[in-house]
Amino acid sequence: MELTNRQQEIIEMTKQTSPLTSDQIAKELNLSVPTIRADLRLLTAVGILDSRPKVGYEYAGMKASQLNYDELYNKEINGIIKKATFVEPSTSLQECINSLFLKDTGSLYVVDENKELLGLISRKDLLAVTVNNHDTSTMSASMVMTRMPNLITVTPTMTIKEVGQQLLTHEVDSLPVVDEKNPRHVIGKITKNRIFQYFIDKSAK
Repeated sequence: MELTNRQQEIIEMTKQTSPLTSDQIAKELNLSVPTIRADLRLLTAVGILDSRPKVGYEYAGMKASQLNYDELYNKEINGIIKKATFVEPSTSLQECINSLFLKDTGSLYVVDENKELLGLISRKDLLAVTVNNHDTSTMSASMVMTRMPNLITVTPTMTIKEVGQQLLTHEVDSLPVVDEKNPRHVIGKITKNRIFQYFIDKSAK
């Protein structure tokens, strides 16, 4: 498994000039900082770049041959899945807000009586609704959720790379992980932060 062309460009840039801030790197690539943030996180996590607060990114001198890309990218996500938080379609919006923040989660999964996935509510969804609606107690989860089949789901045997590509392509922070035999049965979730933590853990060993 090799680095992407963009990641290789970032490495070459930091080899030539260090430190470079994320703004400087993004400007040189003619991209936005959010677009390259995942690349910078990965390169830092595996030790190719060093990140210095308020200074920027520096080339750490790590050779590509030292990196086990197969282990990093091709691992199935079933070992790093996080627990999902569920609500019912009739759950009030205020209860959803409470659950979201009390459980410190970024998304709620709306399921029916058989625990099958009906939809998803994200923090962004709740923010969009509550900005113009002050009486959230009269609204329910079913009124604001993103409904199936408009949700992107992944399965536990998909790899870190495959899931990461889905997260970036669809510009979301998390995805529901569903049973391969029953694509509406949620068994957990996978998030950008969980994948980032996985890279950090691997680089520390």
